[in-house]
Amino acid sequence: GAGPTGLSRPPQPDGLASRSRQMQHWVRRHGGFAAERTTMRAQPQTEGDTDSGWEMDMRGKALASTEWLQRNLDSDNLIVLDCRGNVGKEDMGGGLVVTAYEALRNDYLSGHIPGAVFVDWTKDIVDTSSPVPVQLAPLDTFAAAMEEKGVWADKTICIYDSGKMLFATRLWWALTRYGHEDVRVLDGGMQRWMLEGRDTETSEGCPLKIYGEFAARDRFPGMVANADDVRRTVQERNGGGGGLVIDARSSEQFSGDQRRARRAGRIPHAVSVPYKDLIDSKRGGYIPAREARRVLEEMGAYPSEGQKGVLYCNGGVASTAVFFALWQLGVPLEALANYDGSWGEWGNQDDEVAYPIVRD
Repeated sequence: GAGPTGLSRPPQPDGLASRSRQMQHWVRRHGGFAAERTTMRAQPQTEGDTDSGWEMDMRGKALASTEWLQRNLDSDNLIVLDCRGNVGKEDMGGGLVVTAYEALRNDYLSGHIPGAVFVDWTKDIVDTSSPVPVQLAPLDTFAAAMEEKGVWADKTICIYDSGKMLFATRLWWALTRYGHEDVRVLDGGMQRWMLEGRDTETSEGCPLKIYGEFAARDRFPGMVANADDVRRTVQERNGGGGGLVIDARSSEQFSGDQRRARRAGRIPHAVSVPYKDLIDSKRGGYIPAREARRVLEEMGAYPSEGQKGVLYCNGGVASTAVFFALWQLGVPLEALANYDGSWGEWGNQDDEVAYPIVRD
């Protein structure tokens, strides 16, 4: 039934939020995949609250089902963001693939979830001054962009993309990093929404009526890694310790058979977890939790307690889909960092000492 905020309790979410028996001990200890325990409205932290308590609570809510979203679409306390995008690819021969980052605004105008506001992931949330494409915008710029999209600090945000999850998790990662306390991603995105025959609309809200107030803050700087952080992790691994470096690109890019930068290969000590291995290609969204956990553990990409995982891809986007999966499976935010520059930065450097690579 509806709580005091007007948002109903969600059912046990699909995909990654489905519990497996072997994970229940971890879940009881760390709070992952938990059933809804509090009201759905984001609650600003008060004195005595801890990030770990907030994190345990949100982990059970952050992967939203289509059923939950359908029931809550009319709530005044819910903001829905459409973040559909694409990475266009052109094979130039010789293993080189040239990419083009695209926002699918025309898809939004052709039909979107009722009430959703479109976010252009290539323009609205990026640092336009960075030489590396699609880097996360500074706090003030990001906050202003989110307010223009109707984001309020005290409302629940639900983000969706086409169903591949990477663009939705990118915006989830950014909003969470900058302090929003109730951000969710729609499991399956538009692909599952349409497969289930749910309603869409083509109208777009008036920008002047959408404006919100988002009190962004520098809450989780550790969720972002830079080249120095990656270099330090590599050096620690050289010495036999340190964290994990997790590569979310395709296996062809990981091996060096395909390149999307001046150089081909991977960061030393990286383990390969192509983000698509965690996605349900038929329905969109994540594969079940036990399968995701198996994939990550088999590839050596599940951080042990006290170990930090640094993730990368080409532009710091697909890596957030793996980041979110690890977080859903119980890895705390403090143990995860997304290398925003990713291969778009590392693979385009000529300094082999400062930016070492290996290839098969």
